[in-house]
Amino acid sequence: MRGRSRRLGVLLCAAWLSASLGKAGAQTPAAAVAPAAAAPATGTASAAAELMRRIDAAQADLRTLSAEFVQTSRIKLFKQQIRSQGRLLYQRGTPTKLRWEYTKPDPSTMLLIGDRATLRIGTRPPQVFDSARDPTLHAIFTQLQLWLGNGSLAAAQGEYEIRSSGPPEQPALLLMPKPSSVLSRAFARIELHVDGRTLQLVRLLLIENSGDEKEIAFSRLQRNSALPANAFD
Repeated sequence: MRGRSRRLGVLLCAAWLSASLGKAGAQTPAAAVAPAAAAPATGTASAAAELMRRIDAAQADLRTLSAEFVQTSRIKLFKQQIRSQGRLLYQRGTPTKLRWEYTKPDPSTMLLIGDRATLRIGTRPPQVFDSARDPTLHAIFTQLQLWLGNGSLAAAQGEYEIRSSGPPEQPALLLMPKPSSVLSRAFARIELHVDGRTLQLVRLLLIENSGDEKEIAFSRLQRNSALPANAFD
């Protein structure tokens, strides 16, 4: 059960379709490429704390979020990258709702409504998961929502060693999961790159313990705009 929860947690945190659930979410192999350049940790602990404070303040009034994304998966063993495209719709509230949808090249969707996650892959029957019955999944869902702006980054310091990096126009928080954290079972480092003006997440880099990487670049972000009536159907 623990191994299954960890694999599902990796799936939902990175919003990719893992082999354990049957891959579909879209994979277009490309030529071999070098890994994404890691952001050097140049800031002090106080600089990281100040950046977290600014991000938390900017997200305090977040109600909805929509965006398009390009996900690049770099597989260390095969030295190749896999690309997929999609969109996300997010609504803060009770319950919190998230739609993570791949649109190219192969459609698939993950819906997260409160503790209930539904994975739809092509014409296969939906797979439903209840994190309320699994503390590991529940903790991972909480972190996923935190990265999108629901909650306090400052309050998550118990989960991570945190440093800051990047230029003023796109600062970054580098989150290294502590050994006691659920995420340490999958990730060595998580990088949250934000827009220097709006402090909205524009790039997410997840570096796994295996050396594989998931990089997600967001575009066409819209905050607090009306979402489609069927966004979470």
